[in-house]
Amino acid sequence: MSIEVAAPAVLPRAPSITAERIKHALTMTPGFAVHFAVLAVPFVEFTVWSIPAMLFFAYFTGLGISVGYHRYFAHRSFKTSRPFQFLIGFVGCASLQNGPLWWAATHRKHHAHSDEEGDPHSPVLHGFWHSHIGWMLSRKVTQGDYARMKDFTVYPELVWLNRLFMLPALVCVVTAYWLMGWNGVVWGYCLGTALAFQVTLAIGSVGHTFGPQRFDTGDGSRNNFILGIVALGDGWHNNHHRAPSSAQEGFLPHEADLGFNVIRGLNRLGLVWDIKLPPASCLQETNA
Repeated sequence: MSIEVAAPAVLPRAPSITAERIKHALTMTPGFAVHFAVLAVPFVEFTVWSIPAMLFFAYFTGLGISVGYHRYFAHRSFKTSRPFQFLIGFVGCASLQNGPLWWAATHRKHHAHSDEEGDPHSPVLHGFWHSHIGWMLSRKVTQGDYARMKDFTVYPELVWLNRLFMLPALVCVVTAYWLMGWNGVVWGYCLGTALAFQVTLAIGSVGHTFGPQRFDTGDGSRNNFILGIVALGDGWHNNHHRAPSSAQEGFLPHEADLGFNVIRGLNRLGLVWDIKLPPASCLQETNA
């Protein structure tokens, strides 16, 4: 009687250090490149359209992050259709802050371990500059904790968009050049996108360091007036950590929240619905 010996199971090999470095470089280079491109601003003629183009792309990519990546993909603070879901992911990709699934997974990890071991960008644990930019220099950051994104990884088009997140940015660059030449690319897209990028990074650094804390959330999250304005509402970060799933982050009338206003506008157009609001108890939970 012959005995068949089962072949040993072949375990998947971990990626080599070289492969990890290449992946990290390919993932992070576009975001850093758009910052270096700003050095070309003095060499490109300033026109009457330079500032409007810069503001357009700053708000365009900023809203892609605030409304799309942050409030929708990370926190599901409203519902939308599958096509519009892809569209807001596409707009978010134009910011060059990686793909929507990676961004949202990283942000969900931040909330799960805010200012504790496991937080990818805590100034409390690792210092201000690490929380602002240093954390992005680590190869670990490109791996992505996609187990946290099972609610979205079921959509093949989002997985595809997450992998090829540079394509929407390329569409923006080509469009800017077609409309305005190098002025549109450098003054418009590159400068505007770099500014929006820095504002997003400041949420993790400045937003956990400077400003008052209305709520005792057990972490260093702060409400920062300047960030509240330039980050389109995301700067009311202590509010956000009190009610993470709320689409509204500015709780009081003087707390500007352009991102929430855009969501309400989309709701009136029938493009989004079931918008989540902060619990009524929030304003009674202020610190003494």
